[in-house]
Amino acid sequence: MRSGAGAPRLKVFGTAVVALVVGLTTASCSEDGPPEAGPRPSATTGSAAAPSMTFEEAYRRLPMEGTKDLPITWELSGAPTTDEVLAARRGLVFFYWLLQATDWTSIIPVGRFVYSDRYYQKILAPVATTSDTENPSIGPLWIKYMGIEKTGPDRATVTFCSDLGYWHGAENKDFKVRKNRANIESYELQRIQPGDGAQRWVADRRLDPDVSRDPKYDAECRKWARHQP
Repeated sequence: MRSGAGAPRLKVFGTAVVALVVGLTTASCSEDGPPEAGPRPSATTGSAAAPSMTFEEAYRRLPMEGTKDLPITWELSGAPTTDEVLAARRGLVFFYWLLQATDWTSIIPVGRFVYSDRYYQKILAPVATTSDTENPSIGPLWIKYMGIEKTGPDRATVTFCSDLGYWHGAENKDFKVRKNRANIESYELQRIQPGDGAQRWVADRRLDPDVSRDPKYDAECRKWARHQP
């Protein structure tokens, strides 16, 4: 099986992270072995509070270019300037933003506006009050748009190539660049009409790695994912 570089493998599992990782990623095996990446929660988790922001406010909170510890460089040549592509980018940013943080309490509420309500309630709400995680995953990351597929009148899938060669657990001070650093990940999207009356696209599932699209994108992704910080 191709290495699933995008799915964090944890050396110590906590209930909250297990739920999050299983929900946000698909199962994979890795030729590189566990990269010691991914936060371990040590605080009690509970249900989420009611939303207290608008979609626009939530979007402004998303660090679309990454953070100091996890900068994101985008390659969007050929990407259409559509709401679907932007929604997929938000879904990707949210996931990596969460895993680079030690306190999730201010991040999880943003997920209400990035992921579908069904997905939020099942995956994100149970970890909404996690406030003391360990070993966050840090970057840098390079992300390349690969393609979009319409899968229904209100459904679409957007695929990215992620160069995760330098993405690692913060505790791993002597990490080595991953041999299998090219990762195909896709975001299944749905169009919703929330209470504000506007139609919006949100992520409903994250496929990481998306092995079903390897035949189409893997060779190009591997050729591209050779960046240096």
